[in-house]
Amino acid sequence: MRILPFRLPERSALLAVCLSAASTQCVGKLHYEEARSALAVGTRENMKENSGSNRRNFLTTNEAAQRLGVSYYTVYEYIREKRLVAEMVSGVYIIPEKAVEEFKAKPTGRTRVNPPPWRVYRAGAKVRGLDIHVQALPDQQEPLMEKFHLMLEQQQHLFHGTMQRYIFEEENDPSKIIISLIWKDTELPDEQVLHRDLDAFKTAFAGLLNWDTAQYTMKRAIIHT
Repeated sequence: MRILPFRLPERSALLAVCLSAASTQCVGKLHYEEARSALAVGTRENMKENSGSNRRNFLTTNEAAQRLGVSYYTVYEYIREKRLVAEMVSGVYIIPEKAVEEFKAKPTGRTRVNPPPWRVYRAGAKVRGLDIHVQALPDQQEPLMEKFHLMLEQQQHLFHGTMQRYIFEEENDPSKIIISLIWKDTELPDEQVLHRDLDAFKTAFAGLLNWDTAQYTMKRAIIHT
Protein backbone atom coordinates (compact mmCIF):
# COMPACT_ATOMS: atom_id res chain seq x y z
CA MET A 1 0.00 0.00 0.00
CA ARG A 2 1.56 3.28 -1.10
CA ILE A 3 1.14 6.65 0.57
CA LEU A 4 1.97 9.43 -1.87
CA PRO A 5 2.80 12.97 -0.69
CA PHE A 6 0.83 16.08 -1.47
CA ARG A 7 2.97 18.03 -3.88
CA LEU A 8 3.33 21.12 -6.03
CA PRO A 9 5.91 21.68 -8.78
CA GLU A 10 9.24 22.94 -7.47
CA ARG A 11 10.54 26.00 -9.28
CA SER A 12 13.12 28.68 -8.54
CA ALA A 13 12.87 32.15 -10.00
CA LEU A 14 14.68 35.44 -10.39
CA LEU A 15 12.58 38.35 -9.26
CA ALA A 16 12.82 42.12 -9.55
CA VAL A 17 11.39 43.73 -6.43
CA CYS A 18 11.07 47.34 -5.32
CA LEU A 19 11.01 47.73 -1.56
CA SER A 20 9.93 50.89 0.25
CA ALA A 21 11.27 51.51 3.72
CA ALA A 22 12.36 54.76 5.39
CA SER A 23 13.85 55.60 2.02
CA THR A 24 12.75 53.90 -1.20
CA GLN A 25 15.22 51.45 -2.66
CA CYS A 26 14.90 49.29 -5.73
CA VAL A 27 16.37 45.79 -5.78
CA GLY A 28 16.60 44.32 -9.27
CA LYS A 29 17.33 40.83 -10.56
CA LEU A 30 17.82 39.36 -7.12
CA HIS A 31 17.67 35.67 -6.43
CA TYR A 32 14.59 34.88 -4.39
CA GLU A 33 16.48 34.29 -1.13
CA GLU A 34 18.36 37.60 -1.47
CA ALA A 35 15.13 39.42 -2.24
CA ARG A 36 13.45 37.77 0.73
CA SER A 37 16.26 38.89 3.05
CA ALA A 38 16.01 42.42 1.70
CA LEU A 39 12.25 42.29 2.21
CA ALA A 40 12.71 41.26 5.84
CA VAL A 41 14.96 44.27 6.47
CA GLY A 42 12.60 46.61 4.64
CA THR A 43 9.64 45.19 6.55
CA ARG A 44 11.24 45.75 9.95
CA GLU A 45 12.07 49.33 9.00
CA ASN A 46 8.57 49.84 7.66
CA MET A 47 7.06 48.65 10.93
CA LYS A 48 8.89 51.48 12.67
CA GLU A 49 7.32 54.07 10.40
CA ASN A 50 4.17 55.84 11.51
CA SER A 51 3.22 56.84 7.99
CA GLY A 52 0.19 54.95 6.63
CA SER A 53 1.41 55.46 3.06
CA ASN A 54 4.58 53.47 3.76
CA ARG A 55 2.60 50.58 5.24
CA ARG A 56 0.40 50.45 2.15
CA ASN A 57 3.46 49.52 0.09
CA PHE A 58 2.72 45.99 1.30
CA LEU A 59 -0.37 43.84 0.66
CA THR A 60 -2.00 40.97 2.50
CA THR A 61 -2.55 37.67 0.68
CA ASN A 62 -6.23 38.56 0.38
CA GLU A 63 -5.42 41.91 -1.25
CA ALA A 64 -2.83 40.29 -3.54
CA ALA A 65 -5.37 37.65 -4.59
CA GLN A 66 -7.90 40.36 -5.48
CA ARG A 67 -5.29 42.29 -7.48
CA LEU A 68 -4.21 39.17 -9.39
CA GLY A 69 -7.74 37.82 -9.85
CA VAL A 70 -6.92 34.49 -8.20
CA SER A 71 -7.78 32.71 -4.95
CA TYR A 72 -5.92 32.95 -1.64
CA TYR A 73 -4.59 29.45 -2.17
CA THR A 74 -3.12 30.34 -5.56
CA VAL A 75 -1.22 33.23 -3.94
CA TYR A 76 0.15 30.77 -1.36
CA GLU A 77 1.25 28.52 -4.24
CA TYR A 78 3.08 31.45 -5.86
CA ILE A 79 4.84 32.17 -2.57
CA ARG A 80 5.77 28.54 -2.03
CA GLU A 81 7.06 28.20 -5.61
CA LYS A 82 9.19 31.31 -4.94
CA ARG A 83 7.53 33.17 -7.79
CA LEU A 84 6.24 35.88 -5.46
CA VAL A 85 8.32 37.42 -2.66
CA ALA A 86 6.63 37.53 0.75
CA GLU A 87 7.54 37.75 4.40
CA MET A 88 5.79 36.22 7.41
CA VAL A 89 5.01 38.86 10.04
CA SER A 90 3.11 37.80 13.17
CA GLY A 91 1.90 34.67 11.39
CA VAL A 92 0.62 36.54 8.31
CA TYR A 93 2.26 36.88 4.89
CA ILE A 94 2.80 40.40 3.55
CA ILE A 95 3.78 41.02 -0.06
CA PRO A 96 5.38 44.10 -1.68
CA GLU A 97 2.78 45.93 -3.75
CA LYS A 98 5.36 46.46 -6.51
CA ALA A 99 5.97 42.70 -6.75
CA VAL A 100 2.24 42.09 -7.23
CA GLU A 101 1.99 44.83 -9.88
CA GLU A 102 4.88 43.33 -11.86
CA PHE A 103 3.91 39.70 -11.34
CA LYS A 104 3.17 37.66 -14.43
CA ALA A 105 1.66 34.23 -14.02
CA LYS A 106 3.68 31.59 -15.81
CA PRO A 107 2.90 27.88 -15.99
CA THR A 108 5.26 25.67 -14.03
CA GLY A 109 6.74 22.44 -15.32
CA ARG A 110 6.50 21.13 -18.86
CA THR A 111 3.52 21.89 -21.06
CA ARG A 112 1.68 18.70 -21.94
CA VAL A 113 1.74 18.20 -25.72
CA ASN A 114 -0.47 15.13 -26.04
CA PRO A 115 -3.30 14.36 -23.62
CA PRO A 116 -3.08 10.96 -21.90
CA PRO A 117 -5.20 8.19 -23.47
CA TRP A 118 -8.29 6.63 -21.95
CA ARG A 119 -7.63 3.20 -20.46
CA VAL A 120 -8.70 0.50 -18.00
CA TYR A 121 -6.58 -1.74 -15.79
CA ARG A 122 -5.88 -5.06 -17.53
CA ALA A 123 -6.25 -7.18 -14.41
CA GLY A 124 -9.79 -5.94 -13.88
CA ALA A 125 -8.95 -3.53 -11.07
CA LYS A 126 -11.18 -0.48 -10.78
CA VAL A 127 -10.56 3.13 -9.82
CA ARG A 128 -12.64 4.18 -6.82
CA GLY A 129 -13.18 7.66 -5.46
CA LEU A 130 -14.72 9.63 -2.62
CA ASP A 131 -15.88 13.23 -3.06
CA ILE A 132 -16.62 15.35 0.01
CA HIS A 133 -18.49 18.62 -0.52
CA VAL A 134 -18.11 20.87 2.51
CA GLN A 135 -18.72 24.55 3.24
CA ALA A 136 -16.13 26.82 4.85
CA LEU A 137 -17.44 28.46 8.00
CA PRO A 138 -18.09 32.23 7.86
CA ASP A 139 -14.98 34.45 8.01
CA GLN A 140 -12.70 31.39 8.01
CA GLN A 141 -11.60 31.45 4.37
CA GLU A 142 -8.10 32.83 4.90
CA PRO A 143 -7.31 30.68 7.98
CA LEU A 144 -8.56 27.70 5.96
CA MET A 145 -6.13 28.44 3.12
CA GLU A 146 -3.31 28.81 5.64
CA LYS A 147 -4.25 25.43 7.13
CA PHE A 148 -4.19 23.79 3.69
CA HIS A 149 -0.80 25.38 3.06
CA LEU A 150 0.50 23.98 6.37
CA MET A 151 -0.90 20.55 5.47
CA LEU A 152 1.04 20.71 2.21
CA GLU A 153 4.27 21.83 3.87
CA GLN A 154 4.10 19.14 6.56
CA GLN A 155 2.62 16.43 4.29
CA GLN A 156 -0.26 15.68 6.63
CA HIS A 157 -3.45 13.66 5.98
CA LEU A 158 -2.15 11.47 3.15
CA PHE A 159 -5.06 8.99 3.39
CA HIS A 160 -3.81 5.41 3.23
CA GLY A 161 -3.66 3.82 -0.21
CA THR A 162 -4.67 6.90 -2.23
CA MET A 163 -3.18 7.25 -5.70
CA GLN A 164 -4.42 10.83 -6.11
CA ARG A 165 -5.83 13.52 -3.84
CA TYR A 166 -7.33 16.88 -4.77
CA ILE A 167 -8.79 19.74 -2.78
CA PHE A 168 -10.83 22.07 -4.98
CA GLU A 169 -12.65 25.32 -4.38
CA GLU A 170 -15.59 26.38 -6.53
CA GLU A 171 -14.61 29.22 -8.84
CA ASN A 172 -17.88 31.09 -8.33
CA ASP A 173 -17.94 30.49 -4.57
CA PRO A 174 -14.50 29.71 -3.05
CA SER A 175 -16.14 28.99 0.31
CA LYS A 176 -17.40 25.71 -1.17
CA ILE A 177 -14.67 23.07 -0.92
CA ILE A 178 -14.53 19.71 -2.71
CA ILE A 179 -12.14 17.07 -1.37
CA SER A 180 -11.55 14.30 -3.90
CA LEU A 181 -9.74 11.09 -2.92
CA ILE A 182 -8.84 8.44 -5.53
CA TRP A 183 -7.84 4.81 -4.97
CA LYS A 184 -7.15 1.73 -7.03
CA ASP A 185 -9.67 -0.68 -5.54
CA THR A 186 -6.94 -3.23 -4.80
CA GLU A 187 -5.33 -0.62 -2.51
CA LEU A 188 -8.52 0.80 -0.98
CA PRO A 189 -8.18 0.52 2.82
CA ASP A 190 -10.81 -1.18 4.95
CA GLU A 191 -13.59 0.93 6.45
CA GLN A 192 -11.94 1.18 9.85
CA VAL A 193 -8.75 2.71 8.42
CA LEU A 194 -10.69 5.01 6.08
CA HIS A 195 -12.93 6.27 8.89
CA ARG A 196 -9.89 6.83 11.09
CA ASP A 197 -8.22 8.92 8.38
CA LEU A 198 -11.41 10.90 7.78
CA ASP A 199 -11.97 11.51 11.50
CA ALA A 200 -8.41 12.82 11.87
CA PHE A 201 -8.92 15.16 8.91
CA LYS A 202 -12.27 16.40 10.22
CA THR A 203 -10.80 17.03 13.66
CA ALA A 204 -7.89 19.00 12.19
CA PHE A 205 -10.30 21.25 10.26
CA ALA A 206 -12.95 21.62 12.96
CA GLY A 207 -13.80 25.30 13.32
CA LEU A 208 -12.88 25.94 9.68
CA LEU A 209 -15.21 23.62 7.75
CA ASN A 210 -18.87 22.88 8.46
CA TRP A 211 -18.88 19.09 8.73
CA ASP A 212 -22.53 19.03 9.85
CA THR A 213 -23.67 19.82 6.30
CA ALA A 214 -20.94 17.92 4.42
CA GLN A 215 -22.03 15.57 1.62
CA TYR A 216 -20.15 12.36 0.78
CA THR A 217 -20.26 10.56 -2.58
CA MET A 218 -18.51 7.27 -3.36
CA LYS A 219 -17.84 6.68 -7.06
CA ARG A 220 -16.32 4.09 -9.40
CA ALA A 221 -14.56 4.95 -12.68
CA ILE A 222 -15.79 3.32 -15.89
CA ILE A 223 -12.72 4.38 -17.89
CA HIS A 224 -9.88 6.66 -16.82
CA THR A 225 -6.58 8.21 -17.91
